[in-house]
Amino acid sequence: IGFYGTGIAQSPRIDLGVMYNKMSVQVQMYSEDGANIMIENKWLEQPPLASDRKELANKNNQS
Repeated sequence: IGFYGTGIAQSPRIDLGVMYNKMSVQVQMYSEDGANIMIENKWLEQPPLASDRKELANKNNQS
């Protein structure tokens, strides 16, 4: 999707921008289908979370 965005930004042709946008939507729908399959098969239960920065800082300060 990032490459499509770059292609849209660098191309002066309007028709290519429309095609890139259409392909971008298709890629997003495809990835949503994949995520739904993973959830149904219990391969994906919870998206990865960011680390708790305060907890990590406290661990470093205690040592």
